[in-house]
Amino acid sequence: MAKKSFWQRGEDYAKKVSGELIDQIKRGVAPWQKPWKPGEQISAENFSTGKRYTGGNSLYLMSRGIREGRGDNRWGTYNQIREAGGQVRKGEKGTQVLFFTDRTAKAAKDEQGKTIKDKDGKTIYEEEQRSRPICKQYTVFNVEQADGLELKPREAQVRPEWDAHRDAEKVIAASGPTVHHVAGDRAYYRVAEDKVVLPEPPQFPTRNGYYQTALHECGHSTGHPDRLDRDTLKDGLDNGFGSPEYAREELRAEIGAMMTGERVGVGHDPQRGAAYVEGWVKALEDDPHEIHRAARDAQKMSDYLMNRAIEREVQTPAKEKTRAELTHEYSHARGPQISQTPKQPTQQPAQTQQRDVGPSR
Repeated sequence: MAKKSFWQRGEDYAKKVSGELIDQIKRGVAPWQKPWKPGEQISAENFSTGKRYTGGNSLYLMSRGIREGRGDNRWGTYNQIREAGGQVRKGEKGTQVLFFTDRTAKAAKDEQGKTIKDKDGKTIYEEEQRSRPICKQYTVFNVEQADGLELKPREAQVRPEWDAHRDAEKVIAASGPTVHHVAGDRAYYRVAEDKVVLPEPPQFPTRNGYYQTALHECGHSTGHPDRLDRDTLKDGLDNGFGSPEYAREELRAEIGAMMTGERVGVGHDPQRGAAYVEGWVKALEDDPHEIHRAARDAQKMSDYLMNRAIEREVQTPAKEKTRAELTHEYSHARGPQISQTPKQPTQQPAQTQQRDVGPSR
């Protein structure tokens, strides 16, 4: 049998990931369809480096963790597990993830063209820009698939509720659009006015529910032409509720809200996505690569919102924390430690609801 080309392997991988997620969507158990409590660590991370997987890799590993009933969000390669003193159990199957890079390692040379080595005789490598990016596949295992790893048990990192709420307020305030509160049951983003409209906070069953909805709508706002200029936002509004384009934008906003809700510490409520299940399934069936694009865009949305809050914090003279300290806090899902007084909601008269994106609460 002829060896499959890189393109064919990529297509097989996309179909596999898409197929598994379609099955979960239909059953209502895809990662962004599940409720996540504040403090739950859901985003996949590498146990060896402590870094989080991003985009499609994170989403797929979360999906596999749900499918396999994993209680730990940490993963690693076979070699990483072995180097840490562990051993993958016989018969355990790994999960493939993709790694894209536009850099390559090349042995450093001196002026005479000889390979440069360090004091121990090992070759020194330097990074070089590639003419075009390449994609590599890696196989990783959940730490629960290995024996011998001495890792601290995973526990929910629950922050004081007021602390998470304060940080959520600051992420919302730094997001860009104006925020209006109107009595009713509608939550949406109106791109023409760059405005997020939310019901009054007391109308929500919980304060966390209010912030979860607000982060979803602020996620939509990142698609504004002056921000990330996302095609799915424009196309979704042009084609309207019920269209495939609208469902694709909602897929991004819901995954992004899950990511941001975890990072800030308010958790995730999946109820907003119930109306889009059919559209999500169709989008993934029509194009297996759509889930990776959606996860990539959702990651950009979440990163944009969090980075805006960091920028706002860094620019506040009263604060003494450095960018590195703030980024470190975000990477541990603690959110920005922001001290400014939260903006008080104000009630505005109801507006006409045309060309808006966002479901009813």
